[in-house]
Amino acid sequence: MLCKVADLLVEVPATGDMPQRCKEYLYTGEGRPDIVIDIAEYNPNRWPGLQGAELDYMESGVHFFLKLLQFNGMMLHSSAVVRDGKAYLFTARSGTGKSTHTRLWRETFGDRVSMINDDKPFLKILPQGVTVFGTPWQGKHRLGQNTSVPLKALCILCRGEENRMEPITPKEALPILLQQTFSPVDPQAMIQTLALVQQLSKTVRLYRLYCNMDPQAALVARDAIFDKENV
Repeated sequence: MLCKVADLLVEVPATGDMPQRCKEYLYTGEGRPDIVIDIAEYNPNRWPGLQGAELDYMESGVHFFLKLLQFNGMMLHSSAVVRDGKAYLFTARSGTGKSTHTRLWRETFGDRVSMINDDKPFLKILPQGVTVFGTPWQGKHRLGQNTSVPLKALCILCRGEENRMEPITPKEALPILLQQTFSPVDPQAMIQTLALVQQLSKTVRLYRLYCNMDPQAALVARDAIFDKENV
């Protein structure tokens, strides 16, 4: 299948449920692919216990996002929403509640908020700013859309008894951000990944959000990020 993700043509193997996942991204025009995902390069040993459609989803995603490095792009394991034309990323270790928090945003702010990607958005990182793109790798809930939105803020979620949010420095954010993207085996690719993560952390607002997953958490995040006149 030939898909268009952001401004890149991507050849994706039509295996498992990828044809359905890629439906919104299918490309019928002409052109040579910028990225080719080759099923012959899949490594099932990366995912013990996974098979079938789940394995195809994970492996195709790994190969796509690793090849993004040559286009100043990377994946951040996160849930990404758009509100009033700006993107906001929420990242954390698995099980912390990324998807729950962005669901609270949709419930609290209604039509002002929509999902970009609930699992693996594509971030294009340039000196002038970061853009968030939807991708077919949207996670188990398949929440997202084929769109591009400038990134305004990135929040690292932590469980807490009370909802509070604080700015953090790039140095504080770097270890978590590195954990939430793919770590290439190739040393040169790892250097590229580190450079992109460092540039990301220096380009957007960074926060740590302690939250207990009640609706107030969305309001606390909103108040910290937005100017009062734009709440």
